[in-house]
Amino acid sequence: LFVGDAGSVIGESTVEKFRVDLTRTYCDMVQCALALRGDWALVLANIAKEEQATKKKDPSRLTTKRIGQWSFALNANGTPRSSNQDALEARQLARINALARFLLLEDSTIAGSLVPCVIQCLGYPDAYSARRCTRLCHRILEVVASYTQYADLIGRQMFSVLVKAIVTEPKWMVGMEWDMIAVIRDIYCRLALGQWLLPCGQGAAMQQARNSNDGQLFEQTKYVDKPLQGGGILCSGSDLPRQILAGLPGIGPDIVRDLDMLMVQKTAAKHQKDGLRDLLRAAAENVKQMEEIDSNNQEKSGLFGRANLEESVLNEKLRSALVPSIPEKLITKSQLLKSEAKLHQQSSSSLVGDSSIGALFGEY
Repeated sequence: LFVGDAGSVIGESTVEKFRVDLTRTYCDMVQCALALRGDWALVLANIAKEEQATKKKDPSRLTTKRIGQWSFALNANGTPRSSNQDALEARQLARINALARFLLLEDSTIAGSLVPCVIQCLGYPDAYSARRCTRLCHRILEVVASYTQYADLIGRQMFSVLVKAIVTEPKWMVGMEWDMIAVIRDIYCRLALGQWLLPCGQGAAMQQARNSNDGQLFEQTKYVDKPLQGGGILCSGSDLPRQILAGLPGIGPDIVRDLDMLMVQKTAAKHQKDGLRDLLRAAAENVKQMEEIDSNNQEKSGLFGRANLEESVLNEKLRSALVPSIPEKLITKSQLLKSEAKLHQQSSSSLVGDSSIGALFGEY
């Protein structure tokens, strides 16, 4: 990007705007390639809708629209389905699986650039890009979590970026903390605990049993070759996520072991996310106490400042309710206006009484 003779401020803002636009375009492009956006994403949405309708034992409930005597099959976005769309979606589904495998597993040059770029975008101070990168991280985990060559890239680099983003509580990340915690949970379950999740980290975790021949290994999931249905886990396990959490200020191996017990005993998404949130909140408080206060700017404000108590999701259980309790006697606005008018009338009459003609001439 050439800014010419523009001033330093204008040039810097232009370069920053160009960088933000480029990052957003890159995230959208990778989303389209991994079927998280565009026409391919509609294929997966249709499959999810049909599975949901089948579970409810009414396949036509979510996919068919009736107008009079005519019925029309609909896509997940409400558009009508064509007569040959089933065959078209079958070919598109095969392409989705093949392209994801090619980008992340078959070509090391592409994967060696794609995954680190997504990890770096997680920490870029733009909520639009970071939120979309969390979805990309889920898809990457579903495809490559079972491969040991990805253990360091995911268990150390990606995990540390996510944990740092939560613990430092930057203002630009306010509103998407749960998305980050969901990816942390996905990594921790697949790499450390032998648990696998539904696509995009949804639902309760499914615990895999230990291998009967080697107690140090987990049994692989039956969806290891079907990432769109949940993907696999790292059978050998990895202690990298545990080491990162244990190295946080005020967090030691004992607290991490307690977290492991909690997440193994309670596999529901809410319980596991709350356990991770409590641990990260304790670490964030310790980091906050250790930070040195800048003498020139004691409270760092703006986009790169730390989120305050009201903004941080880590402290949402500690905050008091913002909505006051309803009084026993309900007073409407019209009643307030009437009472104010009555008080005004009384004060006016008292003033008139004091300034009467008799009072002016001293007649009492």
